Amino acid sequence: MEWLLLKIADRLGVEPARAGEAIVPQIRFEQPWSQAVCGFIVLASVALIVWLYRREGNASFLYKMGLATLRITLVLLTLFMLSEAVLSVERTGLPYFVVMVDDSASTHVADQYANPKTKTALTDLTKKPEPSRLEVAKAWLERDDAQTLRELQKQNKVRLYLVSSSARMLAEVDQADDVQPAIEKLRKVEAIGGQTQLGEGVRQVLTELRGAPPSAILLLSDGQTTEGLGLAKAAELAARKGVPLYTIGLGDPEPARDLELTELLVDEVVFVDDLVRFQAKLLSRGFAGQEVVIRLKERDRTSNDPLSARELESIRVKAPPDGQPLRVELGHRPKETGDVTYVLEVDPRPRELQADNNRIVRTVNVRKEKLKVLLVDGEPRYEYRYLKNYLEREETIDLSVLLISSDPEYSEQDRFALPTFPAAKEDLFAYDVVLLGDADPSYLSVSQMQNLVEFVTEKGGGLMFMAGAGFNPLHYKATPLEVLLPIELADARDPTAVGNAITAFRPELTGEGRASPIFRFGDDEASSTQIWQNLPELYWYLEAPRKKPAAVALAEHPTQIGSDGKLPIFLYQFVGSGKTMFSAVDDTWRWRFRGGDRYFDRYWIQTIRFLARTKLTGQKQAEIETDRRRYQRNQPIQIRVRFPNPALAPTRGEVVVQIERKGQGPRKLTLKQAPGTRNLFEGALAQASEGEYEVRLLPPPVLVGPAPLATFRVDAPAGEMERVQMNEAELIRASTTSGGKFYTPENTSSLLKDLPKPQKVPLDTDPPIPLWNTWPILALFLTVIGAEWVLRKRKQMV
Repeated sequence: MEWLLLKIADRLGVEPARAGEAIVPQIRFEQPWSQAVCGFIVLASVALIVWLYRREGNASFLYKMGLATLRITLVLLTLFMLSEAVLSVERTGLPYFVVMVDDSASTHVADQYANPKTKTALTDLTKKPEPSRLEVAKAWLERDDAQTLRELQKQNKVRLYLVSSSARMLAEVDQADDVQPAIEKLRKVEAIGGQTQLGEGVRQVLTELRGAPPSAILLLSDGQTTEGLGLAKAAELAARKGVPLYTIGLGDPEPARDLELTELLVDEVVFVDDLVRFQAKLLSRGFAGQEVVIRLKERDRTSNDPLSARELESIRVKAPPDGQPLRVELGHRPKETGDVTYVLEVDPRPRELQADNNRIVRTVNVRKEKLKVLLVDGEPRYEYRYLKNYLEREETIDLSVLLISSDPEYSEQDRFALPTFPAAKEDLFAYDVVLLGDADPSYLSVSQMQNLVEFVTEKGGGLMFMAGAGFNPLHYKATPLEVLLPIELADARDPTAVGNAITAFRPELTGEGRASPIFRFGDDEASSTQIWQNLPELYWYLEAPRKKPAAVALAEHPTQIGSDGKLPIFLYQFVGSGKTMFSAVDDTWRWRFRGGDRYFDRYWIQTIRFLARTKLTGQKQAEIETDRRRYQRNQPIQIRVRFPNPALAPTRGEVVVQIERKGQGPRKLTLKQAPGTRNLFEGALAQASEGEYEVRLLPPPVLVGPAPLATFRVDAPAGEMERVQMNEAELIRASTTSGGKFYTPENTSSLLKDLPKPQKVPLDTDPPIPLWNTWPILALFLTVIGAEWVLRKRKQMV
């Protein structure tokens, strides 16, 4: 019957089916009768006609039945015309089949698979030793001359989509010749998508094809959704539309493993043979408790290869638990001057996610310039003698000495000696550090003492007060120099002056002292502490129960208690632009007895460099830092402000910074004082949109010069690298919910067999073609009625 209707349609000029389409002609009635009435009329007419013809004439039974058939045909033709029969032609086409490829940033990850079979299979598939996820997806679709796409194209209209922040159609494959151009387009795709919105992408495709939903969707992805509708939720919508979701999981389902170094702290300017400390935080994911190696390297200055570097130091540490940073430190004493590029890196581990964040590069300016030091003392005591002898030999020191009790001829006999304290301000300001021993302040005029105050507060010079039993510091009370002392003189005293015996003691380093470069006698904090505990004991100290509010104690008496806690022995403070330090002992020369000049010399050269650094490098009044230079959107941004001079730090426990991005108004963030510190303030910006940002410190405090500034950048993707393992559970859930199936790239042999058999889908219906009032029907009617009359006439039945 269908072939007849097709013939009729062709005769009536119906447009032939296009490629991939089919036409389905059928008879439809514009004025249909009810089936009951129509059936009753037909049956009654048939019965009546047969009954009448059986009773009529002398013709044979078969002859009468032939006449009855003609009469019944006339009845049917009458019903056909009264019902206004038309020819309806419906057009059907091949169903859509959608292939979606994830091109988000996370698909550039090259997974380190634990299963050697998986690794071998993917290497064979892609012909690359460590293929990225996107490369695996491309190779899977291209394999065997794109056989999968070619098989799908035979029974479907294939649409190839990319999906990340949205679904974008890449190519249509309607004919066999479309396969290769589609593959060429796919080869050019890069993993640069800003977000992964798999659920939104599936829903978008279903919406676009709502008139003719696809027979199935094939998704190649790692299954991680960073924003919007989840994939499993979108699968519920696909199930309601009868569209199964078949997924091929890209990547390793095991949690990502990664080591990262952040927040490197190192001085920008150091001196030759200084112990330069490189402090950083080690972050770990998936390696908790495993031993890792952190190396400090110096980049080769003569090579253009950025990876050419020689190792200087290394340490072994246990990787911290996920989300718990570990503070690590390496020390190095540079031997050459100039701008040195250091690389701090942690050795990559097997199956680590990425190695780019395993290293931090920082350039440090190493200087070897002579420091001009003025040593002043009243008598040639042991501390003065040993210190003078050492500084005369030290090639990095340009020494001048003033011994107040010496004869006038002494300055002519000793090339280092001065006849008097510098009277001119310019002469004093030429020095970097002044070491003021047990000198009688009455020897200095008021103007000379005022010059010394300006030398510290304005020029940034360093001043060391070396206590003595004669004058320093008790006789400096009510002089201009009192303001420079980091101790309060009101309660200070010499215990031996009132007959108290002093028991030998070894000063106890504070936390600040252990971290200070002054007392770094070893290559790290642990070895330095061990050396310190083995130094010879000391036998005299000046008792200063109270230190000034801005002073920082580096070492304290192990047992003696003052009003502020243990009595300070070594302490310093910032005063204006410079630093002053106070030593409450006068016998550091005793440290020579067990270690020779090694630790005595190291203590004094490191102290002098510590005091001189402010003047030589220009002391920053405040510093702003972020834990990274680049962030991803929705990633918290850690900001901290440090005041090198604690005296400038606000006392209210917080500071305010302004964060500004071009094109947006500024916003403020309050940073809180870090526990256990007085000059460090920290806070976090929860999130920021993409762009370049500047962070400035707002007053108060009021600082001299330009406000400190830090910059950082926020990039997409948001969370693309936070969860990079394949979300196998989500892919399986989405496939099961929608009636599909989950596969891995190396296990897809049954995919084509598992897909549902494609069914033709209706496209549209041509306008109906009337049949009831056409001349063929009229001719047929007249022919039948004429034939019956002729046959009746022959048998004389008319």
